[in-house]
Amino acid sequence: MEHQRGSVDHQLLLAQAGWVQGLAHNLVSDPAGAEDVAQDTMLAALTAPPLTSDDERSLRAWLTRVATNLAHLTLRSSSRRRAREVQAARPERVSSAAESVERASQLQAVIEAVLRLEEPYRSAVLLRFYDGLSPTEIGDRTGISPVAARKRISRGLERLRTRMDRAHDGDRSSWM
Repeated sequence: MEHQRGSVDHQLLLAQAGWVQGLAHNLVSDPAGAEDVAQDTMLAALTAPPLTSDDERSLRAWLTRVATNLAHLTLRSSSRRRAREVQAARPERVSSAAESVERASQLQAVIEAVLRLEEPYRSAVLLRFYDGLSPTEIGDRTGISPVAARKRISRGLERLRTRMDRAHDGDRSSWM
């Protein structure tokens, strides 16, 4: 079979697709990465074909070189990305037992303050932030308009803030 310089017989190339995928899986341990290498190898054969691809043996040799080079590039790129991520990563801060107790205590104070709100504000705040309902859903559930539900939530939060501020001598940052 004679071909022009720089062209590849599509049938011959197609017959190598399974072999290229197997080669890529042997070169790259990650299945998705191996699939990328196989696809890029086949794409290279179509867009920048080997100078000679008269037979299966020479085409396979060329495909092997291309797949190997692409696998090395993929591994090097992954290695560099991991190194950058490690360098950029900051260690996670682990809170002490005392800090965990303090946060739990603050949460308990907020919950108690919410439960002491008068109706309909208590229900509106609980439906919004405990049940995760939208103002429209709260309105549907309670028989009021979404605008009225938003007002109840807003007024309930304002009363809650006022109580918490008062309990902490006006220092909002201490309970937020």
